[in-house]
Amino acid sequence: MITADAAPLRLRAFDLEDLGVVSSMVQDALVPGRDMKYLSEERSFMLALNRFQWESAGDTPPYSRSHAGLRFDHVTHVSRRGIGPDSADKIFALLAIAYHDYAVMLTFSGNAAIRLTVEKLAIGLTDLGTPWPTQWKPGHDPDAMAD
Repeated sequence: MITADAAPLRLRAFDLEDLGVVSSMVQDALVPGRDMKYLSEERSFMLALNRFQWESAGDTPPYSRSHAGLRFDHVTHVSRRGIGPDSADKIFALLAIAYHDYAVMLTFSGNAAIRLTVEKLAIGLTDLGTPWPTQWKPGHDPDAMAD
């Protein structure tokens, strides 16, 4: 449920437990291809998201979404699969974020992914602006994932 007095979400992740919380908050976020940027001089990778607000989702509509910024610091290299220069006008659904051996993996629907090589784990997630209502709640078919 959307409430005007709800505080915007602001999270930081520095370990696997923190990362699990951030990953759950951005699951099913919609990310325009043009809104994914590697800032090499700052050693940061940033994404602008349309985030489903899982933390306030009940069993029935209305649900809510908000714009959010997701930032990864201490990034030394970026690899992409299924997300190229021709992807600026595409919308990607972020499914999960994982970390192992100095690599952050962002997994998107459609077999797309971004791998960030990092010196250490440092992630920030911040809601931006006012949430808006939506009647649609993302869902996942467990049988489809088994294929």
